[in-house]
Amino acid sequence: MSNTIFDAKISFAPSVNADDSEIDTISLGRALVSDAWRKQVEALRAETDPAKRKALKDKLPCITPGGTFTHICKNGLEQASGYLCADLDYKPEKGINADLESFDLKAAVARLPYVAYCGKSCGGKGYFLIIRIADAPKYKAYYRALQADFEKGGLILDKACSNIAFKRFVSWDESPYINTAALPYSYTLPEREHTTRETMGRELNQEETRAKVEAVIKHCEENGIDITADYGDWVRILAALAGTFGADGEEYAQRISRLYPDYNNEQTSMKYKSFLNGRGSQEQRANIGTFFYIARQEIGKHDFDNVVV
Repeated sequence: MSNTIFDAKISFAPSVNADDSEIDTISLGRALVSDAWRKQVEALRAETDPAKRKALKDKLPCITPGGTFTHICKNGLEQASGYLCADLDYKPEKGINADLESFDLKAAVARLPYVAYCGKSCGGKGYFLIIRIADAPKYKAYYRALQADFEKGGLILDKACSNIAFKRFVSWDESPYINTAALPYSYTLPEREHTTRETMGRELNQEETRAKVEAVIKHCEENGIDITADYGDWVRILAALAGTFGADGEEYAQRISRLYPDYNNEQTSMKYKSFLNGRGSQEQRANIGTFFYIARQEIGKHDFDNVVV
């Protein structure tokens, strides 16, 4: 694993829609402290028209803090950087990090030994963190634990960053927080099943359960959200659907699995039927509360609450 952000290598794309042939490899640290995009970023922050802001933002280069990629997707990972990127968006109109504008985030994260960098996002209101991690294959598990940690402090991390292939726009900060001696973050949440009361706030009858599962799956389909990318999550989701709906739940299993890039109809059917036939050992104990819990983690608490209201 790289010792500092200046040793870590990441991918760089000249624009958000760049071809694979345009992907280059650069130092993570250099990308974070470079003044190369300062004028573009300052122009974006000064613009007030939403359409013009989007146009300016789309012209910015992008980086992949999670590592280097031949194609910017999870399966295109060439080498992990040993670092994780976490966004704290400022969206007070949605109740997301509404206090961030007056909160000294840099001073707060300076007390966290695993934060290697903290700076303003290209929009100027939110922030992003670069966090050293202990084991790249656990990237998503670490991110979930970080989400839980920050939520305790009233801060919401953007769920999109849980993907190691997350592509973010470059930014500029005149006084970023940098810690080249950051220690690896190595905590993951204990794996356990989650009850419906815990995830939804109350017990649901069969009709309510079916309606809310349908709402979650429809939302994922309409927005292209894959909540099954992690194999362990996929297995627990299928087990929860099978335990709740029996054979009737396979349609749900296929629909939610279909959003995974390497989806296989037969494999999904075989795995689902294994739970109906009583196989699956500990996984068989998954309940529908776990389905809702995983979906909430992937969709984001605010959006999830709106979906299942």
